[in-house]
Amino acid sequence: MLHRLRRIALPAGLALISLGLFQAPVRAEKSIEISLRDRYLTLFDNGQVVKRFPVAIGAPESPTPAGTYAITRMEEAPVYHKGGKVIAPGPENPVGVRYMAYFQIGSGEYAIHGTAWPSWVKLRAAVSLGCIRMLNQDVIALFQQVDVGTPVIVTTK
Repeated sequence: MLHRLRRIALPAGLALISLGLFQAPVRAEKSIEISLRDRYLTLFDNGQVVKRFPVAIGAPESPTPAGTYAITRMEEAPVYHKGGKVIAPGPENPVGVRYMAYFQIGSGEYAIHGTAWPSWVKLRAAVSLGCIRMLNQDVIALFQQVDVGTPVIVTTK
C-alpha cells in the first residue's frame, strides 16, 4: 500500500495534517480469544487459528471478567509486587516469565502471564485472582507474536 503525508492550508494560519499516500508494510491482524468454559487461549492471525494453549482462570471468588479488551502493557521480565513482597523475574515468580496486561480496574489489573505453578495450568483450573495463567514456555511463544493493542476477547463459551 502506498501512503504519504500532506499538509493542507486552512484559514487563519492553521494547518491540518491528513493521511495521503506513503509506503507501509502490510501487517497481519492478530487477536486472542480466551474461553472461560473450555479454559483455552487461542491465538488468531487474520481469523485463522495459529495456536491453542491451555490456561488457568480466575477462581470462583475472583472470576476472570468476560469482555473485549486489548493488550495495554507487556513485560518481558516481570517483577512481582504484593503486600510489600518483591519477587525478582524468573520461573519462581508467581506471574512467571512474561506478563501482558489487558484490563485495569481501580488499582488492580488483569493480565495474561506465566506461572510458577504449572500443574494448575495443566489441569486448566479456576485458581487465579482473575488473571489468565499460562505455562511459561507457552506465554513466551504468545508474547513473541503479539503487541500492545492486540485485541483480547474473553468469552464465557
